[in-house]
Amino acid sequence: MGLFDLLRSMVSGDNNEAEGQSGFIHRTDSSGVLFYLDLAELNELKQGNGPAQKKMQLIALRMLEEQGLAEPMANGFHVSSENIAGLEEDHAQVIGLPARFPGQYKTEIHGRTGNSGFRVSASVDVDGQSVPYQLKGPFLNLTSSEVYRLTPAELFALKALEYHQNLPAENRGESENLQLMAALQTAQKNGMSLDLGHFEKLDVAIPEGIGVTATRMPDGSLFLSPNLGDGSQPDDLDRRWAQLDFESSTGGALRIGRRVVLLEPEKVEAVKEVLGNRRIPADKVKEFIQTPSAFLDAALVNLELGFSVRVQGVGKLQHMEFGEADVKKQDWFALDKLPAPPEALPSAIQSEEELTQFQEVLSAAWGQGADTLTFNGETFDVSDKDTVTKQIANITEALRHPDRREPAPGDDAPASQEKLSLVLKEAEELHEELQQKALKSTGTIEPDWNNYARKPFPHQKEGILWMLGLIDRARNENPDDLYRLQGALLADDMGLGKTFMSLVAAGEYLSRQEKSGKQRKPILVIAPLSLLENWEDEVGVTYKGAPFKDIVVLQSGRDLTKYRVKGEKREAIQMAEILENEQLLDEGAIRYALHIGPDAGVKRLDMERRLVLATYQTLRDYQFSLCRIDWGMVIFDEAQNIKNPNTLQTRAAKGLKADFKLLATGTPVENSLGDFWCLMDTAQPGLLGNWPTFRDTWIKPILAADEENRDAVRVSLGQALRDAVGPFMLRRVKEDQLTGLPSKTIHCGVPQPDSGNVVYTPTLSSIMQGQQRHAYEDVLKTYRQQQATEDMRGKALAVLQQLREVSLHPRLRHEAELMTDDPAAARRVMCESAKLQVLLETLDAIKGKGEKVILFMVTKRLQRLLKLWLDQIYGLDIAIINGDTTAVAKKSDVLSRKQLIAEFESLPGFNIIVMSPVAAGVGLTVVGANHVVHLERHWNPAKEAQASDRVYRIGQKKPVTIHLPAVLHPEYDAFDVHLDRLLRGKLMLKDAVVTPEAVSENEVLKSMGL
Repeated sequence: MGLFDLLRSMVSGDNNEAEGQSGFIHRTDSSGVLFYLDLAELNELKQGNGPAQKKMQLIALRMLEEQGLAEPMANGFHVSSENIAGLEEDHAQVIGLPARFPGQYKTEIHGRTGNSGFRVSASVDVDGQSVPYQLKGPFLNLTSSEVYRLTPAELFALKALEYHQNLPAENRGESENLQLMAALQTAQKNGMSLDLGHFEKLDVAIPEGIGVTATRMPDGSLFLSPNLGDGSQPDDLDRRWAQLDFESSTGGALRIGRRVVLLEPEKVEAVKEVLGNRRIPADKVKEFIQTPSAFLDAALVNLELGFSVRVQGVGKLQHMEFGEADVKKQDWFALDKLPAPPEALPSAIQSEEELTQFQEVLSAAWGQGADTLTFNGETFDVSDKDTVTKQIANITEALRHPDRREPAPGDDAPASQEKLSLVLKEAEELHEELQQKALKSTGTIEPDWNNYARKPFPHQKEGILWMLGLIDRARNENPDDLYRLQGALLADDMGLGKTFMSLVAAGEYLSRQEKSGKQRKPILVIAPLSLLENWEDEVGVTYKGAPFKDIVVLQSGRDLTKYRVKGEKREAIQMAEILENEQLLDEGAIRYALHIGPDAGVKRLDMERRLVLATYQTLRDYQFSLCRIDWGMVIFDEAQNIKNPNTLQTRAAKGLKADFKLLATGTPVENSLGDFWCLMDTAQPGLLGNWPTFRDTWIKPILAADEENRDAVRVSLGQALRDAVGPFMLRRVKEDQLTGLPSKTIHCGVPQPDSGNVVYTPTLSSIMQGQQRHAYEDVLKTYRQQQATEDMRGKALAVLQQLREVSLHPRLRHEAELMTDDPAAARRVMCESAKLQVLLETLDAIKGKGEKVILFMVTKRLQRLLKLWLDQIYGLDIAIINGDTTAVAKKSDVLSRKQLIAEFESLPGFNIIVMSPVAAGVGLTVVGANHVVHLERHWNPAKEAQASDRVYRIGQKKPVTIHLPAVLHPEYDAFDVHLDRLLRGKLMLKDAVVTPEAVSENEVLKSMGL
């Protein structure tokens, strides 16, 4: 691998080596670290026998295996250096890896970059002395016993140094030398403490591709210039092309002031290709615009293929402001119960009049021997007279000299860096015209069900005919009309078969295109990573003979490498700093990273009748390439992933060119009614108008309503909005469509109001005591003290997370102390937490019934500990499925999510599986379980409901029970109570359009009064 390749594979990891410890043995090889045990001991450990530390390490290594970050070996696991470097800190500690190097790195640079004698040597700074090091895998070895684990940036830089040092002198040309400096600069920018001397002022850049800038001349001809895609102007570059040696096989470099642009050999060839075809005669301009590949080699130069009619161009991603509903203030930190320290007095006393009033109240309080007093509605601790007197003196001085007050923290926060995205044309409201088009599309020819492997349920047949009616109309509309009928929202409840209905519609689309003599364009499915395997499987069980030429999974580890343009980076990382002011980017500067269009040959992605499966991240990363393709259908599974118009993936979704877009989601409203507008604006531009129109029509009336009437107004407007969308949305719920589903009951440990579908169950709650109560109150007191003198807006959410952790277990951050290999000791450790004590009682009851349960939680540390404890207590081998678990089966022994669930369900009787509601909340079916415990409740009640409904689907035979355990405080409302109250407020608005809203970060802050 050359240094250009090394620069392109910027590592994303972090780790180190240690040997001889009591856990797994570590050995470093040329590509990473091997963790191993004696085979007999490892087998014993897998059977649940052995010390707690090794059990926990096995759990951690298996989690890495499930994430695709570790490869199983005969007697252990192998983790690559890059993956070792990317481990989370607590995970690295569990598997016994060394600490990071706390010091700095020094470099000595010898010679000039233009000659072969150039070299860079590095050392580490230890107490002011330069000490040599040895790079061994992902570890920094200073001595045989002093070993540190490298950060991603350090590993990247030291690998680049090692590569350069091993080059023969004759190969150390200017290009290779400058590539090394670019690598070191990249590492420095990513956090490595590295002194580069005068090279810190040198900006080294590596273009991702070569495009073309066309300038129209007075005679009508075009003058072509190579475009580096970095903002360099053609005139500046024209004066510097002579610096390149076009016969060199190692690339070249352009010097532009203090800036150096490195060009790989293929990029030099691309420049040469454009410079050799600089002028397009006036009579050939039209032909050039239509078929640029007839003039330039598309394998070398990125050429235009054309965006959809909605795409205006490429420019800066512009943020769109969304209004949020008011949130009732909640006292999350028990501020009303705890007196404020004297340091809080300056914020309560803002004038000389208030100071005089306070001094009078203070004098009376001290005269009565009181330790607290109330002023301006807040209680203060005044027991320390010296501290209070000092604060009064400070306040007096500040009121006399207001100009000396320090500015509030955070005033000078830097603006976030903007990125490039598709610039879209705003859709004006053409509601009635589009409604009429849709209403005329209701009649359609029914599919020949003999072509399909199974017959649809009645509700599925209804849904398929609804889709086909709209698709038939869309296929015959003018593709250049922005307001043509072009998409719809399938908002069916989870478990009704949206994937099956979508695949039938896709097959019928291809069949009808063929019968009409039209092109059978490729089909694109965008879905979360966890569902790609499910889509592949569903193709096999939906058709008797698949209508697709083939299936391409555009994902790392599958087919993405085959269709990527060699050497090109992801398109999403192009930065908007190359734009001037608000101009659109010259499309010739865009670098396309996928092989698309007729000139791609056998590598072409967009082949007829091809089914392409991709994730939302892939859509974001390759937005320009995917938006150039003329798709037949685009299906967005779990379409709530494109609810936010301020994300690149949403912009790309809106810009995709297709005959028909189908958005499928059971939760089209996750954060606000703005979500619903964004989804409908993607499916059918013009139906609800642009955002200002929608906001004025549907959002502002809710905000303007009195608080006591706001829910009623919201529900009323939600119903009206459903009517406005009309035939462009289909929404059905399981209870109405499926007969024979068992009952579903939600039990909560927090007292509930009389209304609602949640049952208050006192046995699911317990009062925190002892160490847990002490730890919880310590967090509150610390916050109270900090709040007196600091701006807590940037810290309140972090403190809230501490309260959540303590509510789970008071010693959760001290993982090593909680490891035990004794079932009785495991129960004792769990019972230090009132919530985990309730969990044990719930699991014991479920075990008594011989039934299965899913435990939902987000915190990985808790996932590991619960597996360790519950495996011993119940004699199980619990699987963990979280946000990183591999979603697609690979050739190794790594189990996919579906395989893990199948193993869980196959065990007779009682069993437990641990899941994250974020990862497992979509697309998975686990009807073998009929109990769900939300140990950590998700901030989004829609996601919580999605996660719960993994067990409440077609095929479930037993009554389903959802358990919401809670830990309470004996004196004031604890974290679980506040969270339930906030989520319940959202659930009360369930009838607004289709689903409840989520709790946003801003709403949490508002609920704290921040």
